[in-house]
Amino acid sequence: MRVAVLCVRAGRLLVNAQDRQHFAFVPGGALATGEDVYACAAREWQEETGTLPGPLRLVGVVENFFGPPDARQHEIGFYFHMEAPPELPDESFTVLDNAEVFTEWVPLDGVAARPVYPLVVAGLLDVPPGEVRHILNREG
Repeated sequence: MRVAVLCVRAGRLLVNAQDRQHFAFVPGGALATGEDVYACAAREWQEETGTLPGPLRLVGVVENFFGPPDARQHEIGFYFHMEAPPELPDESFTVLDNAEVFTEWVPLDGVAARPVYPLVVAGLLDVPPGEVRHILNREG
């Protein structure tokens, strides 16, 4: 189980990346036993950025199948939309709980070209309030 935050500001999405990778992913992490998905989203956000999250709105549940044919994985992900808190930097910064990962802002219209994984993230950026999408995603 994965929980992730789609943090947006001024037409851009905050993503995480590593120098040696050619792809990005949204902030988040594993759901702990006994933890609900809202608490997990808030905890992961604070661990990675050092800032308190703004209001979190569940926008999608993604069943993600990925990996090579001989080692396929099945991940269930809960994706939350959040407007960026004012204290969050506009420039890139190192993720607090992983010194090998840094953040960057990607224009919303460039998310599909970056790429940001899972690739269906772009389809969750325009979910209207009150709606939650369920997406079945098979990559690779």
